[in-house]
Amino acid sequence: MLFLSTYPGDPTTPGYPSKKGVPRADTSAVTPKIPSLPISYRAAEPLLKALNGFGLQAAEVNRTAWEGALDAEYRTGPALGVKLSLDNKMESKITPIWNVIGHINGTNPDETLIIGNHRDTWMIGGNGDPNSGSAVLVELTKAIKKLTDAGWKPKRNM
Repeated sequence: MLFLSTYPGDPTTPGYPSKKGVPRADTSAVTPKIPSLPISYRAAEPLLKALNGFGLQAAEVNRTAWEGALDAEYRTGPALGVKLSLDNKMESKITPIWNVIGHINGTNPDETLIIGNHRDTWMIGGNGDPNSGSAVLVELTKAIKKLTDAGWKPKRNM
C-alpha cells in the first residue's frame, strides 16, 4: 500500500505544512554551496588513503569523530598530486514523498513490531539525511525475505 504523505517542517514552508499550492520561501540563503554525495566505504577508503600523510589529523583539529575504522589516517589534506572530480547532479524541485508499508503476520496476532525510517529530508538541495537508515532497512528486508522463503515465521507481526 502506498499513500501520499505531507510533512510539516519543510524549510521552504517554515511554520506551516508543506502542501501543494502553498507559497514557498526563497531557498538561496540555505542551499549548500559545497557539493556533497553519500558514498560507500569501498569508494571512501581509497580517497582517505590518498590523504595519508597530508594535512592535519583529526585529533589536531579536535575532530576525533571523523576517525573511522577504515585503513586510513583520516587527515584533512590537501594531498599533492591527487585530484578528485565530483559530479553531483541535482534537481531543485518540490516532490511528494510516499510511505512504503509492508506487513508479515506473526504467530502471535496480539503483538506487533514496527520497523521504520524516514525518507524525507529537511535539507535543501538533497536527500542525504535518511540514507543510512534506508540502507539498513533494505538489507533487513533482504534477510527477512530469505528467512520467510526458508519457512520462518516471526512470533510478532512485523
